[in-house]
Amino acid sequence: MKKTVATWSARLVGYRIYTNAFALMVSAAGSGLLGLLYWYVAAHLASPKFLGRAAAEIAAVTLLSTLAQLSFGSVFQRFLPRAGAKSRNLVITGYVTSVGTAFVVGIAYVALGFSHRFFAPSINWSVLFVATIVFYTVFALEDAVLISLRVSRWVAVENILFGIAKLVILLPLAVYAAGQGIVISWTLPLVATIFVVNWYIFRRRLPEHVRTTQISQPLPTLKRMLSLSIPQFAGTILSIFSTSVVTLIVIAKLGAVANAHYYLAAQVAAAPTLFIWSISRLLIVEVSHEPSDQRSHLVQSAVAMGAVLVVAMGVGITFAHPILSIFGSAYASQGTTLLRLLLLALPGTVVASTYAALAWIDGRVWFLMIREGGAILVYLAIVLLLINHDGINSVGYAALVTSGVELVLFLPVTVRRIRAMKIVKPAGS
Repeated sequence: MKKTVATWSARLVGYRIYTNAFALMVSAAGSGLLGLLYWYVAAHLASPKFLGRAAAEIAAVTLLSTLAQLSFGSVFQRFLPRAGAKSRNLVITGYVTSVGTAFVVGIAYVALGFSHRFFAPSINWSVLFVATIVFYTVFALEDAVLISLRVSRWVAVENILFGIAKLVILLPLAVYAAGQGIVISWTLPLVATIFVVNWYIFRRRLPEHVRTTQISQPLPTLKRMLSLSIPQFAGTILSIFSTSVVTLIVIAKLGAVANAHYYLAAQVAAAPTLFIWSISRLLIVEVSHEPSDQRSHLVQSAVAMGAVLVVAMGVGITFAHPILSIFGSAYASQGTTLLRLLLLALPGTVVASTYAALAWIDGRVWFLMIREGGAILVYLAIVLLLINHDGINSVGYAALVTSGVELVLFLPVTVRRIRAMKIVKPAGS
């Protein structure tokens, strides 16, 4: 029996993108279903107005925590695989820098009065808001560390347990304090998750990684690190307009009820989108671990992304109305068209994520920033042009047009890059 298990383990070593992608698929499916259940409960316990406020506040938390991460997630994925004895210092540096930034951006956001759209001025709610940004920043970075260390299975465990915990806490708090109970149900599980996961990272996984890393490469110089992180950070600032900032635009233009309708449809469409981007992150990690086998890793990532694309578009577009009906008839009637449009835009996401992974592998992150800038300009122009006439569907039209632009501009470049790869036979073949 042990011999059989060892044999299968040895065979799976060459298919890490598949196995880690499967772990992330379990994570996405589990947390996605729990997310649907979470918003189903929230939609039935809280009024659309309160839910819309909470959704906008959570979007603001996601936005600010993404800014606070300063692209360290991508830095971990590119350099942690071969950082060797400096792995621990790299992770600590990323954490400390990002947490400090999270405090600054959170306090600035509150001080400028932007949080008044979500809750009345209050020291208690302001502290909760800033604390949630800090916790969510570490929560996101620890996932990047786990993926970089090839233990994506723990990302699945972490996210599923987090989904269960926030749902359990939501039940007694959904109608509390004009929607703030929903935010509290997100914050409390973050604290426990961060403590447990980082105990595992620093006490178990990082020491093992240092012991088993066969080839240790020096970390890039500060100048080189900045040359990669600055354009990535600028690109991140631009890209978050397609998610968090659009939520803020919707609530400002159309109100909290319309934002609730938009937000739930966007959450459903976000699941396959996030999974596709997760596979591109795995591609960066595996090529960083094994740079001589780029072609094999790319083929595996393409197959995995293709499977997600076919299933998400086939099932999601066909059953868009029944899926949103789970939350209530109003969410289905208002959000079905938007959900279908967002799913139709997924081919552009596949091309964009593959291009981004190759850009990080090649160190051409400045070109990635330019791509992000062009896509966001098109996206936001269409949203702002159509939102007063087409309501929340304007976001779907913008996503579909942006997807077409990405296919036209970046598919040929990506194909040429793939064809230029050296074909390296797998070990033992």
